[in-house]
Amino acid sequence: MNYAPHIISYLSASEDIREVYLVPKAFITEKRGQKLLKVSDTILTPEDIRDTLIALRSHTPFALGPLGKEGMFSFGLQNVGRFRVKYITQRGSYVVYILKTPYHIPPLSKLCPDKNAVSKLEEIIRLYNSGVLLFQGKNHILVNTLIYSLLQNVCDNYNEVIFILEAPLTFLLRHGQSLVIQREIGVDVDTFEEGLRDAFYMNPHIIFMGYREIIPAKETEYLLRLAENALILLNTPALDKVSTEFFKPFIKAWVYVSGNTDGTLSLSFKDTEPQAQESR
Repeated sequence: MNYAPHIISYLSASEDIREVYLVPKAFITEKRGQKLLKVSDTILTPEDIRDTLIALRSHTPFALGPLGKEGMFSFGLQNVGRFRVKYITQRGSYVVYILKTPYHIPPLSKLCPDKNAVSKLEEIIRLYNSGVLLFQGKNHILVNTLIYSLLQNVCDNYNEVIFILEAPLTFLLRHGQSLVIQREIGVDVDTFEEGLRDAFYMNPHIIFMGYREIIPAKETEYLLRLAENALILLNTPALDKVSTEFFKPFIKAWVYVSGNTDGTLSLSFKDTEPQAQESR
């Protein structure tokens, strides 16, 4: 049975970030904080999950080929939200993870009520036109939301070219005073490495590479070359010793993001002393 309409309707009831799991022989389950909430009273079969996955995938604007053993895709629904879907196999059956983010990106002032922290973040963007701005946090979804909120603020207030690579896209930025180029890995370009090569030809002011657990050596090389003329925003939980040594001379600030019980974010900073450099 196809449960996609039920899941989309359920997730549409709130503008909050929401996560749902589809696992064989279990109920449709939402992860909310540290709790698991049952979304339906029906135990899912492998066939239910496959039918639901195919139905969710039909919302994408592109032909993506066979499902295969694992994959990712995303799609947006007007005034509902943006859906990121990741699926893997378990003993031949699909396990599906669905992340729904708001359709409209939360403004910085609402996401982070600490005005001093927001001002410091905006100051970093104003001061630096090259280098690396490193974001870290236990929940990479919250970190990504903060980065997009910051980038939308840049779009609305500065004349920049913003280049984004992500797999898949979490949000869609609106053009404002800035121009935005957003590329989804697996749809617009095959790999992050290829996307970073293309960035050299686009000559952007700001580059955001979406969440990565590991940044391979070749991508690191491209990022550091790009960081000579653009401000690179990275969301990564940690850097190994080798990567840290490579990135360290380029890092303008480390931003640590943590979630509060009321859904807002707290920020802490390291190495934010401005250096003499042309302002935006």
